[in-house]
Amino acid sequence: MTKKESEKRKNCVVISAVGKDRPGIVAAVSKALFEAGCNLEDSSMTILEGEFAMILVVSLPEGLKIEQLDKKFGEARENLQLSIFLKPITFEEARPQKSGGQPYMISVYGVDKPGIVYRVTSILAKENINITDVNTKRTNEEESPVYMMMLEVECPSSLNLDGLKRELEELGKTLSITVTLHPIETLTL
Repeated sequence: MTKKESEKRKNCVVISAVGKDRPGIVAAVSKALFEAGCNLEDSSMTILEGEFAMILVVSLPEGLKIEQLDKKFGEARENLQLSIFLKPITFEEARPQKSGGQPYMISVYGVDKPGIVYRVTSILAKENINITDVNTKRTNEEESPVYMMMLEVECPSSLNLDGLKRELEELGKTLSITVTLHPIETLTL
């Protein structure tokens, strides 16, 4: 985006949409955005237990109000039974912030039980580690379902990684799960 374009697109919106998974959801939402003159800045979309969920960051063209954009989703709401929520943010808030942290992947694997996500993420919060992405899956095995979680995180450069590994390994022993920490190679595009 040129400097002139970025000056015109000072307002952004975070849009979340959830509904029963079916073909056409992405097309319907992106049609409304296109017709409103919006630019899709960032997105994440997935299917969770048969529900399609998306979160988008969209820049609005000059003069478009959030209420006007919200009305553009009427067809998608009605035809696809989508719940759509819009939250205004500034263009500056929408820009990714340079954290200076080191990217790591944490994988968790073991018999499903309540508290796995809480226990792992509370260690990360205590160490001031930012979670940038989380994916979880549970197998459908009746007798002993397996829980899997992948977290992408940014660790502060001052963090004692050996101490974090020990703490995660101890938690793994306590919960009878396997927790591993690996650096992520970053790509520059």
